[in-house]
Amino acid sequence: MIKKSIYAVIVLILTAGYVSAQDTTNVWSLDRCITYAYENNLTIKRQALNSQYQSNTLKQSKLNRLPDLNAQMGYSFNFGYTWIQQEATNVDRNTQSFNSGLGSNVNLFKGMTVANTIKRDRFNLEAALQTTEKIKNDISLQITGSYLQILFDKELLKVAKEQHQTTILQMERTKQLVDAGKLARGKYLELKSQAAKEALNVTIQENNLSVSLLNLAQLLDLKNTSDFDIVDPDISDSAKELPQAPEAIYFTALDIMPQIKSSLFTLKSSEYELKMAKGNYYPSLNLNFSLGANANWLNDDPNGYNRPLFDQLQTTRNYYIGASLRIPIFNKLQIRTGVNNAKLGVQDAKFKLEQEKLALRKEIQQAYTDAVAAYKKYQSSFDAVESYRETFRYTEEKFNVGLVNSVDYNVAKTDYLRAQSNLLQAKYEYIMKMKILDFYKGLPLTL
Repeated sequence: MIKKSIYAVIVLILTAGYVSAQDTTNVWSLDRCITYAYENNLTIKRQALNSQYQSNTLKQSKLNRLPDLNAQMGYSFNFGYTWIQQEATNVDRNTQSFNSGLGSNVNLFKGMTVANTIKRDRFNLEAALQTTEKIKNDISLQITGSYLQILFDKELLKVAKEQHQTTILQMERTKQLVDAGKLARGKYLELKSQAAKEALNVTIQENNLSVSLLNLAQLLDLKNTSDFDIVDPDISDSAKELPQAPEAIYFTALDIMPQIKSSLFTLKSSEYELKMAKGNYYPSLNLNFSLGANANWLNDDPNGYNRPLFDQLQTTRNYYIGASLRIPIFNKLQIRTGVNNAKLGVQDAKFKLEQEKLALRKEIQQAYTDAVAAYKKYQSSFDAVESYRETFRYTEEKFNVGLVNSVDYNVAKTDYLRAQSNLLQAKYEYIMKMKILDFYKGLPLTL
């Protein structure tokens, strides 16, 4: 009996541990959300494919410096008259022929086009890699904003439940006084109506929280969103400070933001594209080599004229080595047009870089302005909450002794609830704006 009891306890402990482990598998931290998105987001995966494509292009550009080597073979069946060397005449006989060859070509000089192509493709690869980082940064900010929205909705729900519970307790106390004949039934009904309104507010906040959780789960492209939840980090209310000046943040961001690096690499790539276009003005020099052999034989050979195949290939073997120089003289102005278009590409890349810098400056300025506004709102909201809390406490004491009616009580309570909501909103606005500014300074997104 004792052994069975011990066994039952062990099973219960293991089962509880298993259930507990299952309960936490779908509770996500911010770091886990961001890491999961990096590994599974389809936009990031597609951009990674583009980076791999650019890497393959660069490898091929480097391999293009090597000579090529190609083999060729041909076989034909011929009908009609053919020349018979032994009889010195044309006769009507079917013949077969076979030829083979081996050739190689190497570029010795082409206006530095090959070298410039390698450099261009290297910068294209770097630009693609930085674009991947830009996509990761954008997704990280989206996830952080969605994560903070959930925390905000959770705290709003907590406040709504506390307010509702306060009203429930007040309603029960009032009912006791009404039953004792010390208060009119109207006061109890007013509190009951207020409790119903607050219960509805709790339901609304629960729905808002569900939507926020669903938004983050869908942002992560999760298949199962039913029991998705997040870790509630301890976010202190005391860490409040004005953000750093936007110009200082901007100059830091110029050196680390991937969109700026990507535009710089694209500009470098376009400059080498221009050098490649100009290289077409220069002559090109190629070295060529080939080896060939052929054989022919009659289908009908009563006189034994046909020689063995390998004997013919041995005696007809020939080699060729030579060089070719191509000098561009007039190509319908195609080279000049290509150079002009490449110059336009360089200018466009410069404009794109300036656009990215201007957009970055505006984003930081906007984030700084929003952070300052959120900071001021956050600071003033503390005083407001303290004031409305004291007012509500005083009104509640007077209500309990019958010195104020339920209308005044509900007004004080509503004002206190609104002040708490405003404080929470200011708090998370401030945190988000500061996180954005920290992000532009190269700091990781953590809570």
